[in-house]
Amino acid sequence: MDKLVTYVSAIHGHVSPVAILKQTVQRDSWSDQGFDVQKEETRYTFDNGVVIRRVVEQDQFPTELVCAECWISYEVIEQPSGSRVSPAKKNFDNACREAFWLKYYAA
Repeated sequence: MDKLVTYVSAIHGHVSPVAILKQTVQRDSWSDQGFDVQKEETRYTFDNGVVIRRVVEQDQFPTELVCAECWISYEVIEQPSGSRVSPAKKNFDNACREAFWLKYYAA
């Protein structure tokens, strides 16, 4: 069983036993209650056939928080037969939590 953190490490440019072969990005933005919202969806295809979708959505709501709220998700959308990436989906409500999870589980 492969760990999702292995793929997230590669996405963030850290040392990983898997390599990204291709990535495609789609961006969208809209206004919600007077605030601009930006969404970026990236599909990463890895050298072992696994495909991961990363979605980051962030609004421009003014905040003084060090780690502003945003929504980050990873989802395994393709994997070769006989392979299983776990967990198949992971969500974060800010970049600090994502960074902590990555540091903790990649160690």
